[in-house]
Amino acid sequence: MKVRYCTMVCAAAAALLVAGVASTKEESVKEDARKAGRAVGSAAREVWQGAKKAGKEIGHEAKKAGQAVGGAAKEGAQELKRAFKGEK
Repeated sequence: MKVRYCTMVCAAAAALLVAGVASTKEESVKEDARKAGRAVGSAAREVWQGAKKAGKEIGHEAKKAGQAVGGAAKEGAQELKRAFKGEK
């Protein structure tokens, strides 16, 4: 997934850079490069934030699953302990 986003960001940056350099405006090439850099930076930031959000969701779900497994293991251990003690 990271590779796809990185490829998309690079393609967008290249397109903006080519469009900026080929423009017939009075702006300098340096200013066009700045604009392209800002566009790439904001796109990269959006990708990073999306990945961060996905990572947090995965982490929360993994924590819930871990707690459920831990609880089941604890109950199983208690049942085994009771069985050996002869409580049941």
